[in-house]
Amino acid sequence: MSDTTIIVIVAVIALLILFTTTLIAVPLWSVRKKKKKAEKLMASGSKGEATILLLEDTGLRINDNPRVNLLLEVRIPSYPPYKVQKTVTIPLVRLSQIQVGSVVAVLADPNQPSNPDMVGILLR
Repeated sequence: MSDTTIIVIVAVIALLILFTTTLIAVPLWSVRKKKKKAEKLMASGSKGEATILLLEDTGLRINDNPRVNLLLEVRIPSYPPYKVQKTVTIPLVRLSQIQVGSVVAVLADPNQPSNPDMVGILLR
């Protein structure tokens, strides 16, 4: 084998290792980031309720569960109601709970009312 062939083989192997590492690391990073947001919300959030004002299907499915855009009117004790837009994936078995006009339990951070990441829908 020539030196050029060995260099090409080593380069291809290095690229495959880099590609595989990226495929594994990016989803793990995303899951950790979501977990941290949820933990922060659970630590600092207040329980309340929200009325679903708007429901739009994005057309995207994750594990056959629909991803939807919601407009919520959030109400937390001792704070004025506020609206927030949020995109979420709804498990099919919980879809009947997410309809326009439905009132759902939420956990929200009243200090960050415009941040959709700081409003969590609590489905039963």
